Amino acid sequence: MEPEVEEEARRIRRERADWDFINSLPPRLKIAMLYYIETGDIRRACKIAEMSLEEFRELMRKAKIPLVA
Repeated sequence: MEPEVEEEARRIRRERADWDFINSLPPRLKIAMLYYIETGDIRRACKIAEMSLEEFRELMRKAKIPLVA
């Protein structure tokens, strides 16, 4: 992905995220969410969270983090 596109996706994820919800998560899940917001790497974020892709996507929905590609 081009750097400009990647930065725009990161900006969108940061702006739309529910930071109160994210900050209330247990440490492992919070780290996984932050990792996804900054990198967009959902598969590695799932591994950090020790969750399936479906479970992590549900957590993303609760955190209001859009799936930006």
